[in-house]
Amino acid sequence: MNRFCNNSSSVVEMPLRTLSDLLSQSLALAIPNQLECRAIVQQLLNYYLQVDLTDYILNPLCTISPAVQENILDGLGRLKKYEPIQYVIGATYFLGNLFKVTPAVLIPRPETEEWVAFLMRHLSPPTSILDIGTGSGCIAITLKKQFPEALVDALDISKEALEVAAYNAMQLGVAVRFIEADILTDPLPSCNWSLIVSNPPYVSIQEKSLMHPNVLDYEPHLALFVHDDPLLFYRQIIQCAVRHLCRNGILCLEINETLGEKIVDLLRCANFKQIALYKDIRQKDRWIMAVLKHKPSI
Repeated sequence: MNRFCNNSSSVVEMPLRTLSDLLSQSLALAIPNQLECRAIVQQLLNYYLQVDLTDYILNPLCTISPAVQENILDGLGRLKKYEPIQYVIGATYFLGNLFKVTPAVLIPRPETEEWVAFLMRHLSPPTSILDIGTGSGCIAITLKKQFPEALVDALDISKEALEVAAYNAMQLGVAVRFIEADILTDPLPSCNWSLIVSNPPYVSIQEKSLMHPNVLDYEPHLALFVHDDPLLFYRQIIQCAVRHLCRNGILCLEINETLGEKIVDLLRCANFKQIALYKDIRQKDRWIMAVLKHKPSI
């Protein structure tokens, strides 16, 4: 790394693949999986040098200013402390769209992309959508782009998360109404939606010991963990859905893989029909869709 150090006050030139190899070697102790390590280094260089996969084939000579050197080395240092690459560069892709992410929001997971893509392929266009626990806004904004005629609302307890989500909506050119509220205690607006979606906190405290430091030390625990009752958020969201879904409205929930049958039972007891439990690409129970039979009489 002596040709590429943060004390340098001069421009550095080196082939892209040589630079990538140097950074990967430096990061190998923190990320021992070689393929994962190289992929993360590529994301770092893609962001700071504006290169893409084609450049790794062509292997151009990169001209790197002292300021960019400093940024890359700062990012490398953060990665060595297990900070996720998405927070280091401040962005990640979700179904082809670039979203700002900060430590105030969860990093969108491939499993979430999978079920949102499923909704986009299989749903008839909903007239209105509510996303509970929106975080970065990736679900609400992606659905709004897919169903532009739908009125979309997105709720979160965190003001900081809603600021990130509002920025993402503006950058991606969609209109979403953001609502600051605690789904466990605050009433929802007095309106109905034809689709309610949610990826609520569902990691139990007992699962903490199984989690990697890049999740446990950096991502917001408020959005990750549920204390005591693992069904707490699901019970509340289902109750809200009964009150606020339109007739034959659809509820879609991302779930903890261990809770599938219990949530199916909750939905049956709450007068839902066409309850379907879906597995993710790793064959783990990951999301549930259900249709409200009819609204209760008041």
